[in-house]
Amino acid sequence: MSNLKFFLSLSLFLALAGNVKANEQEPEVQEEAQVAVVEELAPETNVLEVKAAPRPECSDKKLAEKVVETLTGYQKEHPSMMQIERRRDILLRRNLTSFEEVAVEGFTSKQDFNVANAIIMTKINKGLEDSDLRLCKGKGGAGAAQVYILLYPVGEGNVGEIINLQSSGEEIKNLSFIYD
Repeated sequence: MSNLKFFLSLSLFLALAGNVKANEQEPEVQEEAQVAVVEELAPETNVLEVKAAPRPECSDKKLAEKVVETLTGYQKEHPSMMQIERRRDILLRRNLTSFEEVAVEGFTSKQDFNVANAIIMTKINKGLEDSDLRLCKGKGGAGAAQVYILLYPVGEGNVGEIINLQSSGEEIKNLSFIYD
């Protein structure tokens, strides 16, 4: 009986030793096999490259229309209470017909704090660089010259964010539209 216990113990020991030896060699074999599979699949794999749409030019009429459309929708939802504010809102919409580009690089808070803050927050939160952004400034009068549009890519399209807009005596935050 003791010989049987000795034999079983020896068999168990050898079996475990064989598994340890097999496990030590197996990762190398698996790694080589994985490398071979990757090398075989890499040339045949077609990579679908998604390109973001280019940012629209600031002088684009469609951009001005989208801005006015977005602003009109906001003003309908939040109407001005006083007659003078309603007239100012109408005048602002009329003067937002054209924009000019302003360099994003080097835009400082001395130029406009709210705009500089929006640029920085967009770059941080969206993981974008200066080259991904386009900043447009209103050319018109009646407060339109203080309105900025920040354009940046999202997916395959662009988002326009209206920055530094004053309406009804209060600053409007997060007024944006999708440019398609």
